[in-house]
Amino acid sequence: MRRLLALLFVLPFVLVGVVAWRVDRAARSEPSTANAQAIVMLGARVLPSGHAAPALQYRAEKAAELYRAGRAPLIIFSGGSSRGLPSEASIARALAIAAGVPATACVIEENSHSTHQNAVLTLPLLKERGIDEVILVTDGYHLLRARAQFERLGIKTQPVASGRRLGTTDWLVQTVREALALLRHPWLLT
Repeated sequence: MRRLLALLFVLPFVLVGVVAWRVDRAARSEPSTANAQAIVMLGARVLPSGHAAPALQYRAEKAAELYRAGRAPLIIFSGGSSRGLPSEASIARALAIAAGVPATACVIEENSHSTHQNAVLTLPLLKERGIDEVILVTDGYHLLRARAQFERLGIKTQPVASGRRLGTTDWLVQTVREALALLRHPWLLT
């Protein structure tokens, strides 16, 4: 009986550890260098001041960098707003324009509030443009879950990490958070 109780106690930690390892592995994988029909940049927090938090800043800069490198002719910024603040998508679009991306190459989706909603609400924007393959930009720790959400909808993705570096504690917190999110939706791990 003790062994069974010990196993039941240890098993959740093992599961989280295995999934966290997969999250970290996806974050560290070499990004594709192939071109795509569009770049999709996933939103991140907006500060109470209405400015981009570091995650959003890095993601917008990476999307702009990929656009300027000729990797895709269009960027779709996905991310809604909360507490009366500007949307994540609109702030990221402004950052990309300031970094040299023409406004005509920018599309925003500003109603999503989760990774799942990013994928679902971006899908019609892609379909109306005949796009079925994208470069997906988000933080490294978020790539595994984000890619799974988009690919479950039939969107081929080339995941690219934003390049934001986290300290050990932040990396651990975000990696475990992602592992827990994936364990809540295990179909994303297939």
